[in-house]
Amino acid sequence: MTFCKPYTIFLASLTALILLSGCARTTAQVQPEELLPVKTIVVLPVEIDLESQGSRSPKETQQLEKGQKLVDALLAEYFSGREDIALLTAGQRDALEKDMIRCRTTAAVTICRTQKADAVLLCTLHRFTEREGTEYSIASPASVAFEYKLIHADTGQTICSGMFNETQQPLLANMFQFFTKAKRGMKWLSAEELARDGIKQKIADCPYLKK
Repeated sequence: MTFCKPYTIFLASLTALILLSGCARTTAQVQPEELLPVKTIVVLPVEIDLESQGSRSPKETQQLEKGQKLVDALLAEYFSGREDIALLTAGQRDALEKDMIRCRTTAAVTICRTQKADAVLLCTLHRFTEREGTEYSIASPASVAFEYKLIHADTGQTICSGMFNETQQPLLANMFQFFTKAKRGMKWLSAEELARDGIKQKIADCPYLKK
């Protein structure tokens, strides 16, 4: 039987990817004895990146504000049942001293001490663009970018951080992300679904935050 050339190339690429994936994902793991004694964590409300505020369209700003609320809800969902993690509301944050908002690292330390916690989680949303279309037919895909930092209370040191930045692409557009995308199925995700996937990916990388 003779296979057409594109199909042969796809099989060869997929085989190479399977062989490489075992070593490509190998990363240095933090050993338990290296972890700081973090027993309680405060999670601040998600913030919107203000640096590019002037260049955004009203539609982009509206979607970011919507995304801010959704990511807050997704973090609450992810940490549900964790008695060692407390999520502050916007009202609780705003009731704290003003300098806590101006200087985020100092804020983290002060908030942790105020709440009698060992660390604080800061999350900043840079982009939240909803897909235009349906699960199976789109004009433009969803796009989400956020970062997080976990700050140690006593030192102000960043002990964990991560960045998620993705605009969904067709399944075969990037072979090195084939297996991650395949888990999502063949559909186009909403921005909320993409953000949920990003939280599961990135938060789980932090030994203090993973379930």
